[in-house]
This record gives sequence, C-alpha cells and structure tokens, in this order.
Amino acid sequence: MRATTLALALATLIALPVAAQADDISDCNSDQPDTAIIGCTQLIQGGKASEEALAVAYFNRANAFDDNGDHDGAIADYTQSIKLNPDYAQSYFNRGLSYVDKQDYDSALADFAQAIKLKPDFAKAYYGQGRAYEAKGDLQQALASFEEAAKRVPNNPSVQKKIADIKQQLGQ
Repeated sequence: MRATTLALALATLIALPVAAQADDISDCNSDQPDTAIIGCTQLIQGGKASEEALAVAYFNRANAFDDNGDHDGAIADYTQSIKLNPDYAQSYFNRGLSYVDKQDYDSALADFAQAIKLKPDFAKAYYGQGRAYEAKGDLQQALASFEEAAKRVPNNPSVQKKIADIKQQLGQ
C-alpha cells in the first residue's frame, strides 16, 4: 500500500510540470493577448523549451504585445524570434508592421525587404512595403510595391484600391 501511494505521489509530481507546461503552451497560442503574454512568458522563462519552441513563443508573445498596442515589446520579441529562427519571413513582416505603427519607416522597409528576400511571393510584404513608402511620401516606390503585391494577389480589392489611390495622387 505504501509503495502504491508513493508511486502515485511520484507520478503526480512528475505530471504536474508536464500539465503546467501544456497549459502554458495552450495559453501561449491563445487569441486573447493577455493570456498569450502570460503563457508565452512562462514558456520563455521556464528554461525547458527547445530553440524552435522559444522562437514560436517569442513570435506569439510579440503578436500579443502588438495586439495590445505595445509596439516596443512586440519589436523586441520579434527580434528574439528572428535570432532563433532567422529564416521565418513572417517575423520580419510582423516586425515591419510594428515599425510602421511607430512611424519608423526605414526599419520597416528593411524588414519588408528581408521578408521578400526569404519569401519572394509574399504579397503582404510587398503591400507593407507600399504602405511604408507611401507614409514616407515616396509615391513612385509605393506604387511599384503595390503593383508587385497585385501580381501575387491580382483580385485583392485592398491592393487595387491602393494602386488607384496612388495613381490618382501621381496624376496618372
């Protein structure tokens, strides 16, 4: 009886951290930003996640920070995610969007360019690039970027509207 009780207690102690980590993973993937921030932070600080899992945790937490309007926190976490997984174009793209929100258009353009380099058919990166050029007042480059996006998603109304708006501003 005592051996059975000890075995059950030991199994429970072993299962608790596994269950807690499973909860953290679930929370880190939550659509609720505050829940995701808590879950991802637990995974990041837990010291047991693989490099790949850490890259995802930083990426998810960055998205949550961005959803909460914390662009500096988002940029810091996208940067950590990129350090762990430098070939993931979405991290550069998302960080570029955060830079646009902070009106740091040169940094945004660098990130969109890297996202496009990694994933040449990434229409959203061309669109983001167009937004950054437009915000900088470089309408010719903005038009070129929006047209590149349109080549990849020809029937997208947002892209078509941007092209029409820029052409109108340019008097074309």
